[in-house]
Amino acid sequence: MAKKNTLVNALVVEFLGTALLLGAQVGTGYSLAGLGGLTLFGIAIVSAFALAIAITIGGQVSGGHFNPAVTIALTITGNSPVSNAIPYIISQLAGALVAVGAANLLWGGEVISSNLGEAPGVAALASELLATAVLVGIVVAMVRRQGGAGLNWLVPAWVGTAILLTPTGCMANPAVAFGHMFTNSTVGLGINAVAPFIGIQILAGLVVAGVTIVLAPKAPAKKAATTK
Repeated sequence: MAKKNTLVNALVVEFLGTALLLGAQVGTGYSLAGLGGLTLFGIAIVSAFALAIAITIGGQVSGGHFNPAVTIALTITGNSPVSNAIPYIISQLAGALVAVGAANLLWGGEVISSNLGEAPGVAALASELLATAVLVGIVVAMVRRQGGAGLNWLVPAWVGTAILLTPTGCMANPAVAFGHMFTNSTVGLGINAVAPFIGIQILAGLVVAGVTIVLAPKAPAKKAATTK
């Protein structure tokens, strides 16, 4: 069982890593607003860099999840302690909220801004299902096979690429969808879209975990490693 101070350190890292990702995305959304495709390209680049930094620095402390779907999948597959799951997810969501609020205040002058928006269609949900499943699949596979080695570039590479390739901009992370609900930055997400997106992202994590257990039930548990 993890020592208390070890868990506290891990929770701080999960908070800060998730905050770095959300702060980078929202801030870039504001700073590059109105530049069309360049805005999305900029968000893809800063998201990749933010994840690379967070996973490289925090991976040895918390496993560098920074994503509730990743935490859920690693917990189900036995690669992360069950007792850490809820605290990790709370820290991730808190980091997202604080970072978005700070970015809003710096760029827009108000801490929270949002809009109702519309519920996502089938194509958008399919996009998030695929993007999240690939992301979680990369993490689970590398954690179980190599203890998480290489995730500090594999995860950023996938997220940066998928942001440009998917119609939703590849949130692939319930904490990201949650945080994007509180901003009117370019990356802002309508309130009506949040629950469906988070639901499909969690479903993707569950599917990957289920497939992993069926196909590789005896894979040795490794030290939990990382992601968005």
